[in-house]
Amino acid sequence: MGNDPLKEYKYKEKLELREIELPSVLHKIDCPTCATTIPADNLNIQTNIAKCNSCNGIFSFGNEVEKLSNQNTITQEILRPEGVELTHFQDKLDISVAQPWTNLEVILVSLFPMLVIMLSTGILFIFTELLPAFEQFGKLAMITLWITSLIGYVAYFFIRKKHKIYVHIDDQNLYIEWRPKKFLRDKKYAIEDISQVYIKNATSAGGVKGAAIFMIVNDINGQKHVELVKTVDSRTKAKYIEQEIEKHLGIKDRRVPDEEI
Repeated sequence: MGNDPLKEYKYKEKLELREIELPSVLHKIDCPTCATTIPADNLNIQTNIAKCNSCNGIFSFGNEVEKLSNQNTITQEILRPEGVELTHFQDKLDISVAQPWTNLEVILVSLFPMLVIMLSTGILFIFTELLPAFEQFGKLAMITLWITSLIGYVAYFFIRKKHKIYVHIDDQNLYIEWRPKKFLRDKKYAIEDISQVYIKNATSAGGVKGAAIFMIVNDINGQKHVELVKTVDSRTKAKYIEQEIEKHLGIKDRRVPDEEI
């Protein structure tokens, strides 16, 4: 008689099972004054306020709730995606990512072919109507203009891949630098004033086009939300940059009202 496949399967299944240690799910709140365990009826989960029947003390247990929440939160570390360069040196951090297109840049690139056409038309008119003796020279100048403009136009898109936004952090400040600058000023923030880093969807007329990175900075007039990087072409890159900045500055990641997951 042959072996029973069902019994053989059950035997192998038993071998593959191993004991799994389950975490404790019961937590108690003790009174900080008399160390009495507080019954559940005396715990207000909405306000995180508790009352002790032994000493009639009232206290907050918000820290315990936050610790428990953090223990139950699974955080997945994001590996460095392609397109983000990161360097650590002693207590310094350098991050670079491709620059987003500025509005002025889009306008100039869009208008450039039209400007070339207008200029070449003007050259042709001058040398055919006003200076007919130099008509051949005018045609040569127009052809030269077209060739050099086409080469320059195509080359710009290749050169632009090297345009970067640099985030530099030393022991005192965080710097944001555009290279080339494109009429944008470098920015500097004291790292002791940075409370949190988060991301939001970057939208345009065509919909979502990536993610923007923001910081919450403490100011004498209160906290303010500062745009760190206007647009990163993917949420993965934005989350990685957020993760590395918070890790370097020792900031514990938490949700903020304006953040978008």
